[in-house]
Amino acid sequence: MKSKLILLFAFTSLVFFLIALFLFSLLLNRTDKSESDRVAVVKEMRALSRLETASFTIEKIIDSESSGNVFQKLLFGDKILLIANGNVIAGIDFIGIEEKDVVVEGKKIQVSLPPPQIFLASLDNTKTKVYDRKSGLLSGGNDNLESEARATAEQSIREAACSSGILDMASDNA
Repeated sequence: MKSKLILLFAFTSLVFFLIALFLFSLLLNRTDKSESDRVAVVKEMRALSRLETASFTIEKIIDSESSGNVFQKLLFGDKILLIANGNVIAGIDFIGIEEKDVVVEGKKIQVSLPPPQIFLASLDNTKTKVYDRKSGLLSGGNDNLESEARATAEQSIREAACSSGILDMASDNA
């Protein structure tokens, strides 16, 4: 009877060991992957009538943090320092040209162009990096803080391009 119990214990231990070994090997061989073989759905298609005449690449440091007093920040705060790199493209949209804007005099044609506008202000995600992130002692962290910092960075890059004269350059180049 005692030998049967020892044999049963040994067999059970071996089974548990093999299961643990199998699970451990799954963890070691685990690879994170994203599937891209799903069907893509085109949501919108349209013709463009734009002339891109100026492009700026801008780098900006964004410091974003949760609000509160010093004690609240120490315990529950969340802070991020983001080095953002983005592109801003401006130009002329010919869709705004009307018949009255085109004057033909013999062999001479004069076209009054609409004012330039920003077509695109976006972050370059390959060059935008989180430099530092700090959370309070009891904070679980704000999951949206980086997204909010990126949105602030995109708007800030747009404003920096405008204040640096991208619209004037786009007009001159047109």
